[in-house]
Parts: sequence; structure tokens; C-alpha cells
Amino acid sequence: MAAYGASVSLKNTIQRILQSSRISLVPASLQILQSANESMCRLQKVLLKLDDTSCKKIRAKVNDLDERMKEVVWEFEDLLESHVYEHILPQLEGERDRLSFYVDLQSLRQSVDCFIERVTVMEAEYDNELLNMHEEEGEPLSSRIDFGGINSKMVGLSDEFEQVKDYLINDRGNRLLVTGMAGVGKTALAKKVFDDSLIQRRFGHRAWIKVGRKCEFKETIRCILAQVDPNTHGQIITLADDNDGQELVGLLKERLKDKKCLIVFDDVWEWDTRVMYNLHEENVRILITSRLRIEELNNLATKATLRLLNIEESKKLLGERLFGEEGFPPHLEKLGEKIAYKCEGLPLMIVTVAKLLSKEDMTRQYWTEVAEKQHNSVFVEAYNQISEVLFPSYDYLPQYFKMFFLYLGAFPPYSDIEIHNLFDRLCAEGFLEPTGEQTLEDFMVECLVVLAHKYHLVLLGFDQESWFLKKELHVHSCWQYLCRKEASKIKFLHVLQSFDDVVKDQRRLCAHSNTLFAFKEVHESIKSDCAPTNRSLLCLGPFHQYPLPINAMDFKLLKVLDALQVRYYHFPLEILKLVCLNYLALTCNKELPVSISNLFHLQFLIIFQHTNIKKRGAISYMPVEIWDMQQLQHIYVVGRDLPTPNSDVTLDKLSSLVGVSTMSCTTDILKRIPNLKELIIQMELKPYDDDNDSNSLNGLEYISEELRNLEALSYFVKNPELKYECRVPLSVFPSSLTILHLSGLGCPWRYMNDIGVLLPNLVNLRLEHYAFQGSEWNIESKCFLKLEKLVMEDTDLVRWRAQHGSLPRLDLLSIRHCYKLQQLDWMCSPSTVTTRTIELVECNPLVVASALQLPEDHFTVLWQSSF
Repeated sequence: MAAYGASVSLKNTIQRILQSSRISLVPASLQILQSANESMCRLQKVLLKLDDTSCKKIRAKVNDLDERMKEVVWEFEDLLESHVYEHILPQLEGERDRLSFYVDLQSLRQSVDCFIERVTVMEAEYDNELLNMHEEEGEPLSSRIDFGGINSKMVGLSDEFEQVKDYLINDRGNRLLVTGMAGVGKTALAKKVFDDSLIQRRFGHRAWIKVGRKCEFKETIRCILAQVDPNTHGQIITLADDNDGQELVGLLKERLKDKKCLIVFDDVWEWDTRVMYNLHEENVRILITSRLRIEELNNLATKATLRLLNIEESKKLLGERLFGEEGFPPHLEKLGEKIAYKCEGLPLMIVTVAKLLSKEDMTRQYWTEVAEKQHNSVFVEAYNQISEVLFPSYDYLPQYFKMFFLYLGAFPPYSDIEIHNLFDRLCAEGFLEPTGEQTLEDFMVECLVVLAHKYHLVLLGFDQESWFLKKELHVHSCWQYLCRKEASKIKFLHVLQSFDDVVKDQRRLCAHSNTLFAFKEVHESIKSDCAPTNRSLLCLGPFHQYPLPINAMDFKLLKVLDALQVRYYHFPLEILKLVCLNYLALTCNKELPVSISNLFHLQFLIIFQHTNIKKRGAISYMPVEIWDMQQLQHIYVVGRDLPTPNSDVTLDKLSSLVGVSTMSCTTDILKRIPNLKELIIQMELKPYDDDNDSNSLNGLEYISEELRNLEALSYFVKNPELKYECRVPLSVFPSSLTILHLSGLGCPWRYMNDIGVLLPNLVNLRLEHYAFQGSEWNIESKCFLKLEKLVMEDTDLVRWRAQHGSLPRLDLLSIRHCYKLQQLDWMCSPSTVTTRTIELVECNPLVVASALQLPEDHFTVLWQSSF
């Protein structure tokens, strides 16, 4: 569990020390680190054996041992990083411009040997525990086939119910697997189908089996037999010792040969394929419910995923549970809707909250507290109750997902998580460990996809450009509560709820109310109880107007400091002593200090401005010492440009540069960031710019020449002047681009065809705020051959036309706030088999009518209008 995440973190810590160009290790120190790293590789192999054990195995003892192993790994990581910190800090303070730091780890040799020995002993103990894990006691047969207590009355999901029923009645297939989040209503849906009158008439036999985490093949067959032929009950008992179950199978086949049978397998965790192979396919239909996407059924069953309830369905379910068919009384209806909204569509949560509310006063005052207060007693108790149902989904996750998933508890509930921000923090924390040829980003995306689609623990939407579809990453509040509770329990991460929280030995601290860090009681508690070994401080609450006393907390080994939602009047110089920092995010108007290069491990530098005040003719640059920070991967410093370096130094690891102007796009700068993949340029035309010589694209001609690996280019012009026609230098756009986002340029549409031919790999194109201007955009044949997403917002277009042979792969055309647009003419090939989506948001009604004239078999039109 936590031990695997700790081992990944330690390995990443060791690699950063070994690979740092600023740390000079004596040869003996190199050997010490390598031996510790090899020990962690061996430990991981042992820990991964747990993933191969069955869900029916009891993990209590293994989890206890895992907790002890985690503590041992953390203890050594603290020792190692503290030793490096204590060597480097005096050298920094003694010689300001020092570029290399001498570190000798020989004094740790005995500690390393002891650490490796302790880990080796624990590995053997872990292996022994795995071999001797006890199995859960299976439920008696009578309990497995007893479905009388299951409520089949459902609110909502009527379409899903009809689809499942249609599949079974009309022989759409033999096997249907219904998956979804724990508590989403899979069992209730299956029971409603099972009890349906048409189903009962269609199937002469019906059998219900509660499978759970332990249900053997022979026991499953007995459960079916006991229901299709109750007269064989005694015979089933006498066959209990049948070694291979063949007599049971033969008896079952005999009973099923003449009548159709529906078999429901409820709450399946693991699947024995022998069940499928021993049932008559022509007579038997199987409905399986599971919180997992079971791999053994990938090619054996049709799959369906049960969604969460929408707000109307949630409100109705809560109202009926509390007040019957009549629903909410008028004085509680609005508050009831707010409470239902907080349940986020999970039926188990709604039913649990209703049960708790029914025991309390039905007053507006009490309901207002429940609806408005985030940590009210009703929701906390509901979370605690349903955590017992949810926890096994976490407990049986593969090792490498657990720390990843717990980290999601740091983010505020009821809000989406920006995937790129999550990725940056996880990289900085050292939790990502890709396999084979995977990149870190590919590994994280794979983890999210598996958590979403196999385990149903997160809600994930990758279509970032769609107006109507779900975007980004979302974690249900009940899961976030469980993550926070478990993370705090194992000291991995604690989210502060009040000023008197106990933070003893917590590895990471987070607050959804940034004000908490300002209280003296809080920062004194942090200083005394966890600051020496704390790795992260996350200020994720609403924007805080006043600085927080970071110096008063006395951190030493901090890796991640996210204070972007906190305003600092001056750059806090105490941060410059945090030489272990990998991630720094602040809001500060003052210039970056020269000594920012002290943070030589830094990978992510994000500095926002609270206000944007510029002096006429003044250009603000980052300090030239930024070029000494060789580990930088992402720079997002608003309103400050990269300076021209004084030497031939390069930032080879820099992949993302955001918030700079064209002053950062000279050949002397661009050739020193050769591996840049993302470039976001923000230009602001000043009131005193010479109108007769104003071309917002000047100074960009070196991009395609120097940035051969660039994948994403964004160019924004604030306060654009659209009086004059702007020329587009095509040398701005390297052919490697897959994403292009332009805003405020005011170029003629005719240049877009040149761009479409020039960029053969372009997949995503976004044009905003008069990026191009003119009444017509006629997309010529063979343009944008790989484009999949096209977003246009705030243009003066009247007619948009795509000729035959253009946009062959475009699946989304999203047009927003284009008030003059009247006609869409999209000529796609008759052989096109995919359906394209057109979104029209706050556009001229004439263009909506024009879009609706397009062939329905080729186009889906969605529109939204406030008039």
C-alpha cells in the first residue's frame, strides 16, 4: 500500500541527487546511493506480489507490515535528504554564485547498510505473510440466493433500465456486464430487471447469486441449482464433496435444457470462466454487476456503465425518501435541491443522507446549515457510513495506484481537477514511475484512464474543447473524504479543517481555507510537529489577499510549495533556503531575486501577478541566473521574459514556456531551449504603440527554425488593434505542431489555408477574439487533413465553408459568440461513416437553422442560446 509509494519516492529522490549537474558526489557516495536504489527495486518486486493475490484473501496482516515498511523507507529518505540539505545550505550561504556543491555521504554508510538489512528482513516477512494469507469466510448458500431485502424501486435511470431489459428479452446477446461506481445503483437496477413482469414471462427459470469477493465455482453452480429446481436441495447437499463439480454441472444442464433462464451474478469481483463454459448459451442469459471492469469478461460479455443521477433525479430520490411521493414541502424545496446537489448523483449517498436527515429537525435553519456548511455533521456521518462500502475498492487497488489515488484527496471537493496541474505536482512529488518506453505524462494518463474506466473511482473527460461534454478530472466528494481520511491516517497527507488539527508527522499539508496557515496556533504546531520532514504545502483554497508566514513554519525538506492562491507583496526570501524544492507556485508582483538559482532542483516555476502595472518602455525580465537552473521543465512567469544568456548554456529539460512575449523568441534564446514542446506567448499592445507599424506577429520568425520539437503553440494579443490588416509570417508555425491556439491577431482568413497545408500534424485548432477577420472563411480541399477539433469564438464571420477533401477527420466544430455568422456549408464525403458534432453557443439563429439543414446521418447539432 503506502510502502510501494514510499519506495517510488525514495528512488526518485536518489535519481535526482545522482543526476543533478550541481551536486558533486565523491565516488564512495555514488556506490552508497546505488545500493539503496537497488534495495528499493527489490522491495518493489516483493510488494507487487500482493497484486497477484485473490480478492478473497484477507489483507489485514499484510497491510500492517506494509505500514511498518513505509515508515522505514520514509525514515531513511528523511536521513538522506537532511544530510544533503545540511551539506549544501552552508555552501550556498558562504558563496553566493556557487554552481557546484560538494556532498559526501560516506558517513551514512552504516545507516545505509542497516536500512538495507531491515528492508531485506521485512521482505522475507512479507513473502511469508503472502503465503499464509487467510481467506474470507464465504457466505452460506442461503444468504447468497436471498434477494428479498433488496429494494428494486428506482428513481431515474429509466433509459438504462429499458436498455438492459431490451438486451435480455430481445436476444441482443447472451451476457451483459453492468459496471459503475460503488453505490451507483447496479444491484437495484438488476433487481428491478429481475422482478420485471416481462422478464418473468420470458424466462421460465430465474436465479440470483450474490457473489462478492469469495464465491467458488461449485458453490455458484449450487446457488443456481437451488433456485431453478428447489426439489434438488437435498441432492445438492450430498454432492458437496464432488471434487470437480461435474455431477453438479450435469444436473444443472439437465434442468436448463428445456426452459430459458436468466441468471444474475451480483457484486462480482473475480470471475471463474468455467461458469460460462458450463451453461447452455442458447437458453441462458447472464446479467453481471460489478464495481470493476473484469478483464476475464472482456471478450465474453457486452459492457454497460451505469451513470450517476442528474440533479432532477437526485432531488426526486431525496424528496421521496424523506417525504414520500409528494416530495419536499415548499419551504424546504430549494434547500433540498442544494442538499441533493451536494450528493453529486450517487444514490447510496442520497439514501444515506435522507436517513440521517429524517432523524433531525425539519426546520429551515437546520437544513440551511446542512446545505451551506461544507463539514456539517450529516454529511460527515454519511461519508463515514458509506466508506465501509467504498473502502474495498481502494484496498484492492494495484500497488502503484494507491498513492496516486490518495493524492487526489488534496483537492477541494465539488470541483474539477486540472489534469496538467495534477501532472506537474505528481512529477514534483516523485510519485510517477513509468514502465518501458512510457513518458511520465503517458503513465499518468494511463493511471487516470484505469482508475476511471476499470475501477470507476474517478470521472474523466478528455474532450477539453467541447462546450457541452464533461471536461477535466472529477473525484466524487465521498471518495475525496475517504482519500483524505486514509491519507491522514497513514501520515501521507493531511487536509487542515480547523486551527487545532493534529498534524504530528504528517508528510504533506493542504488547506482548502488558506487563512488557516496564518493562525499562530497552526504554524507553531506545524513547526514543532511536522515541518522538519514535511514535503508539501498546498494552499488550494480561495484567493488569500495577505502573505502567509512560511518562515515561521521552518520547513527544510519541502519539495512542493503551491501558494499561487496567496498574495505576496515581496518575494519571500526564506523560500530560497528550500534547496529541495521541485515545484514553486506564487503570486507576487515584485521581480524574481537573482538568488532564485539557489533552487537548483526546481522543475516547475510558476509566478503570477496580482496586478499588472507597466512603465512606459520598460521590459521586465527574469534574472539571467534562471539559465543555471538545469532541472527546469516548466516556466510560467507572467509578464517577465527570458533574458539572453551570457554563455552557451542551455535548458535541455525545459518543455513548457508560458506567459512570455516575443522578446523571449529571439534566435539566441530559442536555440537554447531546443526540446520545448509548449510555447504560450502573451502580447499586450500598449496605447502608445505606433499604429502605423503595429504587427503583433513581428519577432516570431525564428520559432519554426529553432523549435523543431514544438507540439503546442498559443499566441494571445491583449487589447488588439484591428484597424490594419496583419500579415502572417508562416515561419512562425513549425510543421511539428499538433495544437494551435490564436487570439486577437486580426489576420485575413485567406492565410488559414496556407497554415492548414503547412501543418500536416495539426489536431486541435482554436481561434478566438478576432484571431482572423473577414466575412468568409472558405477552407480549400486538402487542408487540415488531421484536424479533429476546431473551436471559433468571437469572430465577424458571416459564412463558413468547408470544401470536399478538407477536414476529413474533424469530429468537433464548436462555434461560440459569432453573432454575424449566418451560414455553414460543410461538404463532407458521402462515404463518411463517423458522425461529426457541431456546437453553436450564443450564435445567430440563422446559423442554427443552416446547421440543422445538414444531413442528420453525418452531423449532430447542439446549440445553446439565451435569446
